[in-house]
Amino acid sequence: MEGDSDDRISKLPEPILHHIMSFLHVTDAARMSTLSKVSDSAWNSLPYLNFDDIFYWWSKDLNVVIDQTLASRKKHKISMQRFSLWLGHYHRLSYVNRWIKILIACNIKELNLRVDKRDYQGSMVYSRLPEAIFAAKSLNVLSLYGSKIELPKLSSLRELHFTFVFLDEQFIKAMCTSCCNLEHLSLQYFKGLTSFQVGETLPKLKRIDLVTLERHRSVLQLVDIAAINLEDLRINNLNGHIKVVRITACKALKSLYLNYVDITDNWIEELLYSLQNLEKFNSLQDLEEYEDRK
Repeated sequence: MEGDSDDRISKLPEPILHHIMSFLHVTDAARMSTLSKVSDSAWNSLPYLNFDDIFYWWSKDLNVVIDQTLASRKKHKISMQRFSLWLGHYHRLSYVNRWIKILIACNIKELNLRVDKRDYQGSMVYSRLPEAIFAAKSLNVLSLYGSKIELPKLSSLRELHFTFVFLDEQFIKAMCTSCCNLEHLSLQYFKGLTSFQVGETLPKLKRIDLVTLERHRSVLQLVDIAAINLEDLRINNLNGHIKVVRITACKALKSLYLNYVDITDNWIEELLYSLQNLEKFNSLQDLEEYEDRK
């Protein structure tokens, strides 16, 4: 390209440039900003920042880069739409607290935080979730990996995605009380829960995904769901510990997947009779056969 007159990208409206840059890692988005003054302006006001693979190339200077990038957004009062970050075992969470506070000041809408810390045996070490997250009143989507979850107080949340986390029944109760706008709940490979109970206090909840850890690593035994507007329910009982599954008052349910859940023909017959709107049903029950194949 020779000059701004030949730079087609720079002729695009800034919202379109933001949309294009939102699919790029920050290094590529920053490199794109060198094309022209228009691209540079789009980069400096970009509300989507993706640091989700710095796990592999972290350096001390990168802390400074993130500090400066977020400070610039705060200074220019940029409303952040999405921020993604992946940290390894040698990263200091004190930086994360500082960054989250800046993101909260920028009215962050979607936060994706992965903390991958493991002990010498390779087992997950759960990191305490930065408390600053619970001051994010504008947050709509929260995705966490490798955290120890405390009590939530986020009424603005629409989506909650937890992977390799430690939580308990007290958290689930608090979530059902405070996250009244929740639409999608995903819990995968979690520890600490012996029962999972969700009821009418989440009237907007439409989708639940439950995937347990493998045998001997999870203690979940009871699943009790009575969400009146739930449309999609998926339970993958990899460990075989779930003994009781109750699905009641879910008259809006359209899709149901029960993998490796110990259920009887009578249970299925009674359930299907009560779910008049059900369109898709899948059940893989033979856990012993599955274990033999492993």
